[in-house]
Amino acid sequence: MYTPQTEPVRTLTLPEPKVNRAVVRFFRAIMHPFARIIKFRLPVILHPERMVDSWHAFNAGKIRLLVGFRHAYGDDPQMMVYTIHKALPRYAKKIGRPLRGLTHVHFVYGAEVPLWSGSFVRWVLPKAGALPVNHVKMDSPGMNRIRNVLSHGNYPLALAPEGHVTHSSETVEELESGTARFCFWCMEDLERENRKEDMVFLPVSIHYRYHPRAEKQLARMLTDMEKETGLSRPETGGADTGSRLARLGKTLLDQLDAFYREEQGSLPENQASVLEAALRACERFFALPHDGAPSNRIYRVRSAAWDRLFRSDIDSLTPLGSALAGRESGEAWYAMRHLETASILHQMSLTAIPERSTLEVYIEIANNFFDLVERLKGGTLKNRANRFMKYPVIVPGTPVIMNEYRELYRNDKRAALDKATTRFRDSYLECIREYREAYPR
Repeated sequence: MYTPQTEPVRTLTLPEPKVNRAVVRFFRAIMHPFARIIKFRLPVILHPERMVDSWHAFNAGKIRLLVGFRHAYGDDPQMMVYTIHKALPRYAKKIGRPLRGLTHVHFVYGAEVPLWSGSFVRWVLPKAGALPVNHVKMDSPGMNRIRNVLSHGNYPLALAPEGHVTHSSETVEELESGTARFCFWCMEDLERENRKEDMVFLPVSIHYRYHPRAEKQLARMLTDMEKETGLSRPETGGADTGSRLARLGKTLLDQLDAFYREEQGSLPENQASVLEAALRACERFFALPHDGAPSNRIYRVRSAAWDRLFRSDIDSLTPLGSALAGRESGEAWYAMRHLETASILHQMSLTAIPERSTLEVYIEIANNFFDLVERLKGGTLKNRANRFMKYPVIVPGTPVIMNEYRELYRNDKRAALDKATTRFRDSYLECIREYREAYPR
């Protein structure tokens, strides 16, 4: 189903990001039918005044604004585009505070996204003013570009502080400190230029709900995965969804355990051991050290693999050099299969399945299992399942005024970064609590 890449590809160079208002307005005009194609309904925004007031303050020149959205699913950026361009103006009008002009943001994305995405994404990103950032290598031009847009851009900045897909909408793990750093850099710029704007961070949590008929779609999805893993049908007729997911998760873990025992000669006993075995397997391809936090190791391997799959020296290679580059490309592709396994095992549990829960929780788990199965077969995040019509709920949190940390930042930058990042995390947890109050299980 997935063909190994055994030839390197010329590295991609995208144009300098610059908002093309004609392109943005055209895409905005077709956004509703596009959203239906990718199975989005128009989002519901809880506490819309928080988002509307932030936009008005930005447009009035009172604040600089960074929108930090949670990245629990693969399609969160698309959902935020839909929310900002369509739902936000509608809610602003509904509460009697209409927004004038184009509601838009500069999205920050991982520099690797154009490498695995399609030609349309590579075409639209710079025209939408989206800003690339490298998670592994020092990227001074990228950092300076982000800093300049946050301090001087005509639109707010938007990014995912988690830095990657987390596969869980109701738990918040580590956040990258770079988000707070961007905010403090902007504060420095404002002070240096004697400007009076406040620097504001707006947390946004994204959740999906589903129509009751999605239960039948979920049952068919579980049947497909049971067949894929050798479980032709539940052990007992009419087994409930929680039991089926638990059995499927255990089977996936058992098969991964058996694979890495045979492949690596290691003896993993649980998911953490399988994760470690997968990380070591891909690190060995590039002679990388087996140390550091799993997230850092994943970034490090991914960067090394992209360097072999996408090259800038293809035209200068000799015939023999080209053949060897093809071998390196193939090895990198196979190393990435271990990496794709590790990246999802790092974010989700195969065995912590609730016996009784909501349809939305079970669909989230099933999508994660499907994601893992496809990655084991050679796929990536873009092969994630999209079987269910989603009814999004957007929860903007209480805006965080970063100027409150000015004195701490002047005296101890590290402490200010840590304290602000902890505040961001607490804000997301509060968003999740508010979501649960509005939609109790």
